[in-house]
Amino acid sequence: MARPLPQIASFLLALIAAHAGLATAGPMAPGELPALSATVPVEAVPSDRSTATGVPTSALADVDWAAEIAGRLAALRDRPRPADAALASDPTLEALQHRLAAVVRRVGGARIGVHVRDLDNGRTLFDHHGDERYNPASNQKLVTAIAAVELLGPGYRFRTRVLRRDDTLVLVGEGDPSLQLTDLHALASEVIAAGAHHGVRRIAVDDSAFSPEHHGPGYSPQGDGASYTAPSGALSLAFNTAVVTIRATTPGQLASIDLGPPGAHLRLQGEVRTGRGRPLHVASRDADDLTVIEVDGALPAGHAPVTIRRRIADPGLFTGHAFAEVLHQLVEAHDDEWIPLPVIREQAGPHAREVATHFSAPLVEVLASSLKFSNNFTSEQVLRTLGWRMSGEPGSWATGRAAVLALWDALGLDRADLEFENGAGLSRHGRVSPRALVALLARTREEGSPAAALMPTLASAGGEGTLSRRMTGSDGRVRGKTGTISGVSALSGVAASADGRAALGFSVLINGGGAAKSHRRLQDRVVLALLGHLDRSP
Repeated sequence: MARPLPQIASFLLALIAAHAGLATAGPMAPGELPALSATVPVEAVPSDRSTATGVPTSALADVDWAAEIAGRLAALRDRPRPADAALASDPTLEALQHRLAAVVRRVGGARIGVHVRDLDNGRTLFDHHGDERYNPASNQKLVTAIAAVELLGPGYRFRTRVLRRDDTLVLVGEGDPSLQLTDLHALASEVIAAGAHHGVRRIAVDDSAFSPEHHGPGYSPQGDGASYTAPSGALSLAFNTAVVTIRATTPGQLASIDLGPPGAHLRLQGEVRTGRGRPLHVASRDADDLTVIEVDGALPAGHAPVTIRRRIADPGLFTGHAFAEVLHQLVEAHDDEWIPLPVIREQAGPHAREVATHFSAPLVEVLASSLKFSNNFTSEQVLRTLGWRMSGEPGSWATGRAAVLALWDALGLDRADLEFENGAGLSRHGRVSPRALVALLARTREEGSPAAALMPTLASAGGEGTLSRRMTGSDGRVRGKTGTISGVSALSGVAASADGRAALGFSVLINGGGAAKSHRRLQDRVVLALLGHLDRSP
């Protein structure tokens, strides 16, 4: 198998730190439960790489996903449902309730909603305005992720293909949020091994699995191109961000600038001086189907390299040009007359033949970047894929929303508890109640539930993800999803007993004034009180 060329390898090194969470939520503003740090098995993926339905991935196109999802929804509607349990009360619980009430009073002038439930018997242990709706910020990602694994299955895999039609290679995307340059390299190597590159005059990108819009409700294409606002597309690469690495040189001279991934879609404009001068500024903008990266300012001599990521303009063309460059570099090693091929947007058509295929990791693994590290881009890609598979129409925020609401209804949740705008929670209009979030988390505790496979993908207190520096003494007993945008702080998740036999679901949503740091401390006090209660319970 061919190895990545040096130009590609250098870009891959720059991406390592970005893989987890370069597109975060916004500007920083009954039975034994497996240990929360353990891996929960997903559906088996045998050597033929079957999907969640047991259908070989080679026959993925033959799956009637609308019927598959309809069957899953029907099964959810027909499952036995535990009756809602009243607010529990006994001396031990009363002590917990008094302690939590005291914590809640410290919130000051902000609005706070708290709901705590025993996930095994359904008893409500504490509720403070838990039926009211709040902006959840990135806690919205829990809704999207649970809907996706329930309706597509934890073992669902995204597919990216290369097809040959006459003198055109067609790169076809199906929404993979995790596609990286190494995957394009593997596809190109497969094309060359099959001899399918001979006589090719162009590359076409087919991203018709999604609707044409790239920015969903709640997102703005304006600004300096922050990575957390990366666009969405059926054919996407590297979280749809460009990586700009700036290195200081000799004082007074131009700094060295590397831009990746390689490809004709990216254009660099401006310069950076080594030494004193204006603060460093890097932005991206759309210019005639290209992404222009604008740089300005200065970098002090001796300064460590600076790496900045900016969103790109057109996901399909960005990916297509990167594929064209990878193919060029691989073929050029044997044919120095080969030149990079032009890239157009065009559907594959019915007569194209498949020459190379890439499958992603299982959905539950892909979702780790969304839940553990709060990557917005992954959530929006998954939402639109869910909408596409359920409706049979190009995936959009409207079809994705319809799929989420269908799951919501099938679980017996009240639509009044949810106002859904986008999949990631980067929104000023999205709302959900703490009670509803805990009801969703209860699904992770039900025997045989696909949602149970999500537990290891949540951040672990004191471990990996956005909770790495919070509740560090909790010994892996807390898994949760954080959420932060200006004026919003959220934490929802599961706290377990030391032996894993008991689990409490919690949601603490805070909207309004006050320091985010103090709000996070308050949320941590709530969760630590739950751990203390579990330790004192028989």
